Amino acid sequence: MGESAIGVIRVSGPDAIATVAPLLRPPSSLPDFPSHTLRRVGVLDPKSGALLDEALCAVMRAPRSSTGEDVVELSCHGSPAALRLITLRIVEHGARLATPGEFTRRAFLNGRLDLAQAEAVALLISARTDRAVTLAARALAGGLSEHVRVVWSALVDLIGGLEVALDFPEEHVGHDCVTARATVTRLRGDVQRWLASARHGRVVHEGLTIALVGPPNAGKSSLLNALLGHDRAIVSPVAGTTRDVVEGTLVLDGVPVRLLDTAGIDVARDEIEAEGIRRSRRAMEESDLLLVVLDGSILPSATVLAETAGRARLLVRAKSDLPAHRAAAALPDAVAASIVAAGGLDALRECLLREVERRATAAGDEGGIVASLRQIGLLQALHAALAASDTALGEAPLEAALVDLREALAHAGAILGLDVGDAILDHIFSTFCLGK
Repeated sequence: MGESAIGVIRVSGPDAIATVAPLLRPPSSLPDFPSHTLRRVGVLDPKSGALLDEALCAVMRAPRSSTGEDVVELSCHGSPAALRLITLRIVEHGARLATPGEFTRRAFLNGRLDLAQAEAVALLISARTDRAVTLAARALAGGLSEHVRVVWSALVDLIGGLEVALDFPEEHVGHDCVTARATVTRLRGDVQRWLASARHGRVVHEGLTIALVGPPNAGKSSLLNALLGHDRAIVSPVAGTTRDVVEGTLVLDGVPVRLLDTAGIDVARDEIEAEGIRRSRRAMEESDLLLVVLDGSILPSATVLAETAGRARLLVRAKSDLPAHRAAAALPDAVAASIVAAGGLDALRECLLREVERRATAAGDEGGIVASLRQIGLLQALHAALAASDTALGEAPLEAALVDLREALAHAGAILGLDVGDAILDHIFSTFCLGK
């Protein structure tokens, strides 16, 4: 914890006002504070009566607070020592330190947020680009929740109608299978679109990892430095200079892109070089895209081309300012790149931008969503259950379709936080930072 202009201490719970009041000057004033109003207060040490700080205090009374409980916030000066001391005195008067994510968890348990919105808090905190912030803020405002709640309500109505039709087959009440199947087909399409959008949003949030791979001395490190705009990797005419994976990050189209410069893939001359090649192959496995960098002035490495075949890759004919080897010039779809010629990287940057856009854009950000991995897994399960119920409504007894529809309802409810267990909540909120 470092110095800052302001440090906020938040106390939440039914006894929040009574707990903080003895630290303020005068103590009797806090219960009379109007809700959602800032007041300047003195913060005292109850033991000695010494003034600890001059702060701004806000009381937010339940249920109109972030947690749905009484909340007191002290905006103090940002001295770590002063904040620690004031927090200690509050704890001595009956409070306890919050666990990671506890404020957001209380907001969920008290109905201020559904679980999809609660998870969006963590996504917003960890957002690294403008686009990621926009998508996470939309999720926090209920973007994903609204979509899923529509499906949940439709499934409740559908299941209820089908059960009535099953119980009273001769009364012609409830839903018939033809109408029900049309509804399920529509819901399947909606969920499929949201799932695709969530996957693209996940790329915007997490970013892409691109490994620069190739034979020794192909120009990978020089290319990394040029793309980053500063010297990150050591560049030398001596083959095998890079022995470990060197990484740097840039932002393309609002998406963080992690570039990995790897050791050249060749026959190892010693144990250290062999370890570098092993790490290169491990980086290849972890990457979303490979930039296969080949020295365009010499015969391309058949080993590198064979090892990267079948992977998502972009061939780069580096050192394109030199006379091209005819075998290298004949490589299909290879992008010419040079770090010394004017505009020598423009074509490569355009190709990288297209790759990022393809992976991270789904009908534009205007309708995009971002979801946690848990939510994406539940959306996949929801889509599968809807597909199974669609098939069952056309081929199987109605009872079988109802089993699949109830499973779909359970998955939709789990996204919203309906009937989820403590173990799931513990797992979700354990990843939050303190103070949220």
